[in-house]
Amino acid sequence: MKLPDISRRTFVATAAAGGAAVGLGAVGGADPADALTPAEPLGGSWVRTTCSPNCTGACGVEAWVEDGQVRMVRQAADYPYEHYNPRGCLKGLSVNTILHGPDRLTMPLVRNEAGEQVEADWDTALDDAAGRLRAIMDEYGPNSVGVIYQVQGTGHIQKGALVRIANTFGWSVIGGYELNGDLPMFWPETFGCQSEELESYCWEDSRLTLIFGSNIMVTRMPDAHFLTYSQEAGGKVIYFDPNYSASAEKADEWVRIAPDSDGAFALAMAKVIIDEGLYDAHFMATYTDAPLLINLATGKRILADDVAGLAAVPDVPDYRSSFVAFDQASGALAAVTPLELPDNAYALTGSFDVPLKDGSTVQAKTGFQLLTEQLEAYTPEDASVICGIDPDVITRIAREAATVKPMHIIFGGGTQQWYHGDLKGRACALVACLTGNIGQLGGGISTYVGQYKTRFNTASWMVPPDAVKASCPFHYAVNGPTPLMKATYPKDGFKALVVGWGNPLEQHNVADWLRGALASGQIECLVSLDFQRTLTVAESTVAFPCASWYEKTELTTTPLHPYVQLQQRIVDPPGQAQEEIWVLTELANRIDPSKAEAWPRFAPEDSEKRADEVLALLLREGGPTINHLTPELLREGPGKLAHSNPGEKRIPFWEQVNERIPFPTVSRPNPLDVTSKFVRSGRIEFYRDEDIFLDLGEQLPCYKPPFEDTEYAANPDARELYPLGYTTRNSAFRVHATYVNSPFMLEMQDNTPKVWLNPATAAERGLKNGDWVEVYNDRGAVQGQLVEDPGVYPTQCIFDQGWWSHYDNGTSYNSLIWPWINPTNEAYYLVSVWSPNMAWNETACNVRLYEGGRPQVVTDTGKSVLQGGAGAASPVEYGKEA
Repeated sequence: MKLPDISRRTFVATAAAGGAAVGLGAVGGADPADALTPAEPLGGSWVRTTCSPNCTGACGVEAWVEDGQVRMVRQAADYPYEHYNPRGCLKGLSVNTILHGPDRLTMPLVRNEAGEQVEADWDTALDDAAGRLRAIMDEYGPNSVGVIYQVQGTGHIQKGALVRIANTFGWSVIGGYELNGDLPMFWPETFGCQSEELESYCWEDSRLTLIFGSNIMVTRMPDAHFLTYSQEAGGKVIYFDPNYSASAEKADEWVRIAPDSDGAFALAMAKVIIDEGLYDAHFMATYTDAPLLINLATGKRILADDVAGLAAVPDVPDYRSSFVAFDQASGALAAVTPLELPDNAYALTGSFDVPLKDGSTVQAKTGFQLLTEQLEAYTPEDASVICGIDPDVITRIAREAATVKPMHIIFGGGTQQWYHGDLKGRACALVACLTGNIGQLGGGISTYVGQYKTRFNTASWMVPPDAVKASCPFHYAVNGPTPLMKATYPKDGFKALVVGWGNPLEQHNVADWLRGALASGQIECLVSLDFQRTLTVAESTVAFPCASWYEKTELTTTPLHPYVQLQQRIVDPPGQAQEEIWVLTELANRIDPSKAEAWPRFAPEDSEKRADEVLALLLREGGPTINHLTPELLREGPGKLAHSNPGEKRIPFWEQVNERIPFPTVSRPNPLDVTSKFVRSGRIEFYRDEDIFLDLGEQLPCYKPPFEDTEYAANPDARELYPLGYTTRNSAFRVHATYVNSPFMLEMQDNTPKVWLNPATAAERGLKNGDWVEVYNDRGAVQGQLVEDPGVYPTQCIFDQGWWSHYDNGTSYNSLIWPWINPTNEAYYLVSVWSPNMAWNETACNVRLYEGGRPQVVTDTGKSVLQGGAGAASPVEYGKEA
C-alpha cells in the first residue's frame, strides 16, 4: 500500500479537524457494521502500522487518528501472499482502549525519601535512576543489575536499545524466552539450534497435522485459517489435549490424552513405525546419529581417533568430533563425516566388537539399535495405560503419520511447559525424523510458544563497541546457585532490576519471589519502562513513561511469518511519555558520560530521526535475510525475509537435507560455532552422552511421569494434599498476557477471573458453578469464580493467565508455581537457547470454597500490593505455607 504524501503532524492535525464528521463512537446499534469502518474517513487518512504486543501475530493494521488519539483500527490486508489477508483479532483491534485509558502512564515516577511514589520531571527521574544503578554497579558489580525485557522480536529498535544498554555496562540479561517458559529445550538437545519452525502459511501444505498442546484457534488467531486451508485441500488435523478447546472443535479428530503423557504416545508411535518397517531408513542413516556406535561400557559415543586403524576425518572444526559407524559397503568400521553422501550406507542396527588403539576391545551398538531396544517398553498397549488412549487408536495414528506426506507436528506450550517437556519434544522429533518429514515443505516439527526468534543479524545496534555481555536465568535467584550451573550468577544476587514492557511482579512465575525481594530490600532498585500502570510500575523505584507501538518507529519480525514490518509513529505519546530510544540514551549518558560515543545524545523531538537512523543501520547490516529491504520499502508495506531454498516459502533445514550442510542452523545472534557443540556429530542427535543425561537415564527419549521429580520429591505429602494439576492457559481475551485491562475484553469475562473444573471434580469438593473458590498449594493461592466444564480433564484445574491481582482479591495466579531446575537444562548454558526453562504446568494444587465469599472487584489499577494499596496482600515467602 502506497502511503499518502503527508507528514505525520500534518496528518494528525487534518484528521482531528475532520474527525467529528465521521461520528465515531456515536454510531447506533442498528447501524450496519461498515458504518464503523468507512473506507475513507473525512478529513484524514489510514496509515499502515503494525500491531505488536508479545504475540507472534504482528498483524499489519491501518489506524485512523482524531484529536491526537487512535480512534479506529482495521486490518491492512496488504500482504502479497493472498491467504495472509486479512489478519488481526479483537485483542489487537481494541488496543486503543488501553492506549488512551485510565491506566496510561504519562509522567515519570520516582520514590521520595519517605518511600512514596511521586511524579517527577525527566531530569529528576533519569538522574535518580542513573545514580542508583551506578551505585549498585560500583558496590556489587555490573552483573548484579538484571534486565527483563518483553520481547525483542516485537521491536528491534526501541527494545533493542535495552539490550544495547545491557551490553554497554555488563548487566545480566534475563532471557525472556526461558523466563516465560517458552524455551523448547528439545531443539538444542536434538537439532543443536534454538528452533526451526514452519512459518504459518506452510500449514496449508501439510496433509496431516498432529497438534500436541497448542490451542491454535485461540493463541494463533490470525494464522489459524491456514489449518483450515489444509483441511479444505484434503488434509487432516488431529489434536491432542486433555481438555476440550476451540482447536479440538475445529480438528478432524480430538484425542483426549492424559496430562503430560504426550511423550509416551509419541514413543509408541515410533515403535509401531519401526516394527512395521514404515520408517525412512535413508534419512535416519544419513542425517541423524542413529548409525553412530555407542560404547556399552561407558554409554559414550566412540571417537574415531580411539579406534585401531582409524583416524578423525581431517579438517573437522574443534566444535565437531569424528565418530564411528559400520560401513556396509566396505564391511568395516569407518570414521563418520557430519553428513554422508547417499551412497554411503551405514548400518542402523547391530552389535559390534570395536578394537581400540590401547589394545582393548569394547562392545558397541548403534544408537538406533539401542533405541529399538528401549522402545520395547512402549508398545501401544503399554502407552495406553499411561495415555488413556485405546491401543488401536495409537497404532492407526502411527500408520497415518508414517504414510501421509507431508506430515507436520505442532508442539505447543501446553505440552512443552513441563519439567520433562524436553523428553516429550525429543520423542515427537523422533517421529518427524523416522517419517522423513524434516526439510520438506509442509512437514517437520514446530514449536509456537513466545515471540523470541531473531530473524536477522542485530549486532550492529544491540552490541556496541567494547560490549560486555552477561546473562543469567532467574531460576537461580529463587533456587540459589546449583552444582551444575553454567550461567554466571552475580556474587550477591540481583540487586537491581531494569524491566521493559512487562509486568513480572504479577505475570511471571517468580512474581511472589520478586515481591518478597523488593519488600525485604534484597532487590534495592527497580526501574521500569512501560506505557501502562501495572503493579510492576507501582512498585518501581523509578518508572519511565514510554511509547506504545502506535507512538514510535519500530522494526518488527516474528518466527511465525516471513514478513518484516515497520511500526510507524502515527500519534505522539501522551503527556511526558517518550520513546525508549531517547530514555535509554539519556540513562546511559548519565550513568557513564564516557559512553557518549556509543550513545550519541539527541533531543526528545528528534527520537523519530534517531530511530530512522537505527532502522537503516539494522536493514543495511542485517545480513542476507533482510539487507535487500529499505526503510522506504517498509513504509509502503510489509517486506519479505529472504531464504535460500527455491520457492515462495522457507523450508526449515532445507540446506541440511539438500545441500548436506551440517547441523545446526544458526541461532542468532550467536555465531554458529557456539551452538555447534550441542550436536558435535553435525547430525540430528537422539542419543545424548553427556554425563547428566546418562546419570538420569535420559540418553535416549523416554517417558517420565509428572510431579515425581518435582512436587512429590519436594513434599511427599503433596501427592494426597494436591491431587490436581494446575494449568494456566493463554486467554482469548487479552492484549496478550501482559495487558488485561482492555474494557472490551474484560466485559466479555464479566471482569471476573474464572477457575475451570470438571463437574465431577467440583462435586467431589462440594463446589458448584458460580462459587467463588480458591486454588491453592503450600506456596500460594489464587481466587476466581468456578466454571464447571465437562471438557476439562478430571485431574486438571485451569486458570487463565494474565489476570492482574486486583481482580482476584490481591492473590496471584503465579503464587502456586515454582521455577524447577531440570539438571539436563544445565548441561550447557546459552541465554535463550540452552538454559533452565520455566515449567508452568509442573504445578500440583487443590481447590476449595473461599470462605470470604466473592470480593468486590477493584477497578483502581496500578496500586501497590506491597505498599498497602488496593487489593493488598502480604507477600508469602517462597516455598512456605501461604
